[in-house]
Amino acid sequence: MLRLRLVLATIGLLASTASPTAVVAATGDPSVKAYLDGRPIPLEDVSRYYCDDFSYPAITCSRSPLVAGLRSTTVQLLASVDYATVYDGTSYSGTWMHVSQDYNALVLIGWNDKISSFRGRNAEDGRFFTDWGYGGSTYTFCCNQNFPSLGAYDNTFSSVKRI
Repeated sequence: MLRLRLVLATIGLLASTASPTAVVAATGDPSVKAYLDGRPIPLEDVSRYYCDDFSYPAITCSRSPLVAGLRSTTVQLLASVDYATVYDGTSYSGTWMHVSQDYNALVLIGWNDKISSFRGRNAEDGRFFTDWGYGGSTYTFCCNQNFPSLGAYDNTFSSVKRI
């Protein structure tokens, strides 16, 4: 019952912070937008906050890891859609983003060359690439693997996709 109340409270909080105003993506795709606590932000600022793309093409961010975590937990209870969580620090520290979409240029959402650790999610397979457009060297993961540090690949990923 407590879990249900938490889910309903989180949904209410999310509904109250939704914003109809959008920020047009630098990709030229006007459908991709980013929001910080319900207010539009430039896409390149996404890596500064705690975010997810579960509402793609909207990327939802928060200044608070607790608020973002509650939202993410709620969405994951309803549907497990992410395949990776990326972090800007080693050992899963710093800001993070739950990823459920493929990105051929992480620079467009502020995550180019910023990933220092990540977790594979929901038994999904994925692949990071060191170049835009799914090119360059690859770093493949599967089956809920965790990578607290990336060695020579630290801060080198430029694109990501589910495989």
